[in-house]
Amino acid sequence: MKVRNLGAKSFKFVLSYSVIVALLLMALRFIENRSWFLGFFFLISAGLVAYIYTLQKKIPSKYLLPGFLLLFLFHIYPAIFSGYVAFTNDSNGHQISKTDAIASIIENSNVPASDIAPIEFKAAIEDSSNKLFVVFQYPVGKFWVGNSSILKETPNAQTPGFRVLNFSQTQEVASDLGNIQVHMKGGLLFQPQDFKTLQASKPVMVYNASKDELINSESGVIYRPNDNGQMVSAAGDALYPGWKENVGLRNFTSIIQNKEIRKPLLAVLAWTIVNAILLIILSFLFGLGLALIFNFPRLASKRIYRTIFIIPMAIPNVLSVLVWAGLFTTQTGVIDRLFHINIAWLTDPFWARIAVLIVELWLTFPYMFLITTGAIQAIPNEIVEAAEIDGASIFKSFRMIKLPLVLRTLAPLMVASMAMALNNFGAIYLLTGGGPTFPNTNGNAGATDILISYTYKLAFNGQEGNNYGLASALSILNFILVGAISIYGLRRMKTMEGIN
Repeated sequence: MKVRNLGAKSFKFVLSYSVIVALLLMALRFIENRSWFLGFFFLISAGLVAYIYTLQKKIPSKYLLPGFLLLFLFHIYPAIFSGYVAFTNDSNGHQISKTDAIASIIENSNVPASDIAPIEFKAAIEDSSNKLFVVFQYPVGKFWVGNSSILKETPNAQTPGFRVLNFSQTQEVASDLGNIQVHMKGGLLFQPQDFKTLQASKPVMVYNASKDELINSESGVIYRPNDNGQMVSAAGDALYPGWKENVGLRNFTSIIQNKEIRKPLLAVLAWTIVNAILLIILSFLFGLGLALIFNFPRLASKRIYRTIFIIPMAIPNVLSVLVWAGLFTTQTGVIDRLFHINIAWLTDPFWARIAVLIVELWLTFPYMFLITTGAIQAIPNEIVEAAEIDGASIFKSFRMIKLPLVLRTLAPLMVASMAMALNNFGAIYLLTGGGPTFPNTNGNAGATDILISYTYKLAFNGQEGNNYGLASALSILNFILVGAISIYGLRRMKTMEGIN
């Protein structure tokens, strides 16, 4: 027994310290890449693991810590980060710091230096690293060896530690040679223009740090920062890239003030709510109807029928939606050929919404069928028999007894189903992609888009660029919408507790 306990303790010890070392390595990696938040998160996690699993004797915290860390990393942190992005101008062209943006603008403004003649060079391979370099003289009497990342002075053209290539060998490395950019002091840039000479270029833009402005040395135009993270001239010409900065409530106010966003958003919001309500009502009624039928005592082969109707739950949703997309293909789809019709299921706004509801109903009714079956079977037979003795008809017994009791039992699940219906991204995206697209929305909104799919399009598929800040603001509004409806539903559920 002692040997066995010793082996178990040794295993726990090795496992704990392996996890601690892994967390520390991840922390160092993130800190090295300047991902400070994740770096310190893994560093603190390593400290907590070391304290709780090696020093502390309390058992509950050892079970709670992994769940808490994963909850924070995969739920709390993304929510906080999404909230932060909503108050920034994070989008295409606004994802780096101001320092990096200005440096990029200056580097991209390089033009050929007319006062510097082409400079002869020789290609060379470094013996130790086997990397390609160029050896050149600039100015007269000063020799350099360098590539895009390294530049160092050398006594003469016969650089020790390097193997100089002849002309034919230089041609063999032409592709690598063309990618070399040698950065000199003063902003000068040397690039090979053929196999023998380097062309000199220098930036047109000059940054004045004291005045925080960029000056075009050729035209004299001055660019100053605006409130959207860009350098802009007096005439309104903007330089790219810009930089990320806080913009306050601008993303939220633009939802109200910008017609190009507000108009499609209202249509998307209306369909989001209508789609969710119709889906919950139809799936509940369909599931309840099937449950009542299969709960009929004289019905034979109940288990077979129940198994058949639960099959949609066993098939992956992605596969089901893709199959339905094929069925709804106009003219060549199975539905059109079977019924000899010609309906633009996925390209006409009305029929696309009908198709979405059919597919969503197919995916959700088995769940409603199961829970309503359980709720009906949980109703005591004595209550139903007492109603029959009192002369209640089947319909009246259902309306006055069964339905209120089922609703009372399923109210929390109906609220949860409503929240899921408001965020049913997969069915929309895989079936219609949110289309057919509304006119004058830059391809960002369609007839079957719900709020979450519209947010996704703004974040990743926008024709005018990916607008992560605006998408994050919309995701917050979506969270408020779902939360408000859920809270209202739960409060209404409490009022149903008094139903007898």
